[in-house]
Amino acid sequence: MSKLAVWSIEEEPGGNDAGLAEPKRVERRPSVGLEKHLEDWIVKDVSLIGEGLTLVGRQVFIDDGKLDLLAIDKRDRWVVIELKAGMLWSDAVTQALYYASSLAKLDAGELEEKLSRDNKLAAFGNEKDLSDKIRRHLKREGEEREIALMLVGAGLSAGVERMREFLGRFGIPIEIVSFEVFKPDKSPKLLIREVIEESDQPLRSKPKYTVEAVRELARKAGVVEQLDRFMKMAEQAGLAVQPQMTSIRIAPPQDKRWLLLFAEPQAGAKRGAGGKLHFYWEPKAFEYFYGIDDREVEKGLGKLNADRSPAGKEINNWLDRIEKFLNEQHFPRADAHGD
Repeated sequence: MSKLAVWSIEEEPGGNDAGLAEPKRVERRPSVGLEKHLEDWIVKDVSLIGEGLTLVGRQVFIDDGKLDLLAIDKRDRWVVIELKAGMLWSDAVTQALYYASSLAKLDAGELEEKLSRDNKLAAFGNEKDLSDKIRRHLKREGEEREIALMLVGAGLSAGVERMREFLGRFGIPIEIVSFEVFKPDKSPKLLIREVIEESDQPLRSKPKYTVEAVRELARKAGVVEQLDRFMKMAEQAGLAVQPQMTSIRIAPPQDKRWLLLFAEPQAGAKRGAGGKLHFYWEPKAFEYFYGIDDREVEKGLGKLNADRSPAGKEINNWLDRIEKFLNEQHFPRADAHGD
């Protein structure tokens, strides 16, 4: 846990030759005023917490809460800024992660609408320039939205620093800005800032998933032909095929973070028994991107609470059903959430 201390040093009467007086400890003051005004100060001058930040949102409604501040940094990342009145404890990290995860799942159109509708961009500068910046930034985004976290408060606990270091191993960038207020005798209050930058330790390498690795699992289970058919029908429907560690997921090409369909090869329960192909689908994604309601999905693909791990010839029956459903929907078709 970091502890700041400040001393003042005054010149002795008589000029430079007289030397310096002994350091005098400057007392720390309660941060009541800091807690009240910090957010307003940051909105007026974002350099108070860091350089290269552009504020684009204040009190942004996300899920069931309000994100304090949202910015874009010089590395073109979204920065979730969590402000706390007083000491930063572990709940500040939890709250920032909650908002970051909520931000990550928002469709680009949704996020742009929130920032233009729920926030007065004029408070951060030229409203048109900021709107254009947000729009350009969203169009440049890759498959995964880059998000960094910033915690701002008055002092921090040892647990926050420990969590920052741990999450840094997994590529979750967290910067901590801590303020303290000191009051020298007969002088204005001093606002002292300490910045603990995001961890620069090397990231743990992520395994690279490949279609061939999943096909090998299917080959061992004896269902590789059926898995190949599943991927082919999805590609022919214009959907995105994505390998995972042990499965193939099908996503809308507009936003590959969403799941539409899923197939996972599984070995038979008993030695020598035929393999299975386990299926899953996400009705909400079909409705969100293609306007297909739950009833239509259930009619075409079946109920999710039914047995979805067919074996033998039954796998082909399932594939026939999936193929018929995809063909009837004419994927992909234009919708309000595409670019």
